[in-house]
Amino acid sequence: MNHVDIDKYFKPDLKKARKRTKNTIKEVSFKLGVTHEQMGLHKKYQIHTYGCQGNEADGETMAGILEMMGFTKTDVERESDVIILNTCAIRENAENRIWGELGRLKAYKRENPDLILGLAGCMAQEENVVERVLKKYQHVDIVFGTHNIHKLPEYMETAMFSKERVIEVYSKEGDIVENLPKTRNHQYKAWVNIMFGCDEFCTYCIVPYTRGKERSRSKEEIIEEVKSLVDQGYVEITVLGQNVNAYGKDFKDKDYTFGDLLRDLNETGIKRIRFTTSHPHDLDRKTMEAIRDCEHVMPFFHLPVQSGSNKVLKKMNRHYTKESYLKVLGELKEMVPGISITTDIIVGFPGKQKKILKKRLI
Repeated sequence: MNHVDIDKYFKPDLKKARKRTKNTIKEVSFKLGVTHEQMGLHKKYQIHTYGCQGNEADGETMAGILEMMGFTKTDVERESDVIILNTCAIRENAENRIWGELGRLKAYKRENPDLILGLAGCMAQEENVVERVLKKYQHVDIVFGTHNIHKLPEYMETAMFSKERVIEVYSKEGDIVENLPKTRNHQYKAWVNIMFGCDEFCTYCIVPYTRGKERSRSKEEIIEEVKSLVDQGYVEITVLGQNVNAYGKDFKDKDYTFGDLLRDLNETGIKRIRFTTSHPHDLDRKTMEAIRDCEHVMPFFHLPVQSGSNKVLKKMNRHYTKESYLKVLGELKEMVPGISITTDIIVGFPGKQKKILKKRLI
């Protein structure tokens, strides 16, 4: 690869990623260019995905784009012409594993100089990660983040034919990209994104910086996607959002929230509806009533409490108390008798977490 001035790359800026404005969210429709349609003919790819269900959904989108370009999937690394690591930034050990994988894959690059190695996902949204790749991992050809997966064909073209590294990571509130292809990993159950981003800014979490602001897809696009899945024989969907309970609260022209969406999805013909993940602060009665009334919405709820100490919850910036959490939990159990409820708890939360997170982000 030819290496250009690193100052010309689009590198992440977490200070910009933290900003929240009242700007209207831009909706983009993906369309594969004619020049990209046969680019991957007779070539093979692998995508290694780490982390949450959102990352898994992103991995399916990357696979869909590559296959639309003519690439075929392989389980043999040595046969691969493209290998993309779709990364997670939540836990340090997950990041360390990625660095190890990048080091290991360098041997394949020596054997096949035309092999395209890519780093994508939440890790790519971190400033220190991109700087480290630029300085120590010269064999990585493409680095892109969570906001610009739809531009993968352009990055592949540059890496394959211009032989230039592509480092393009957007630090912004985010757009909504529709019409993205997906190669799904399961035959009967599917992930369906209903929103992206997070505005909660819990002190221990980097997601609001890596995924942007809370922004909801239109109900029409979501319902159409689910109906299409039904036509393809899918029987179960899991609707995804960093905080699904906040769905629709960013709409300025209509009163349509998560409870309304559940009711509409219940009428699509899909047999089982699940969702993840939820925030106690935004769980409302309308959602509880929808779970109660909709036969296809599974009586299961994952509601992270994180701590039973109000003092710690305040340090976590969780916006609720243990009393308000128990109140919501009681209402949910009363509204939906027999509902299964799970939770998350952080043990040993450090008292100086804000300083620790700030140091890490910088």
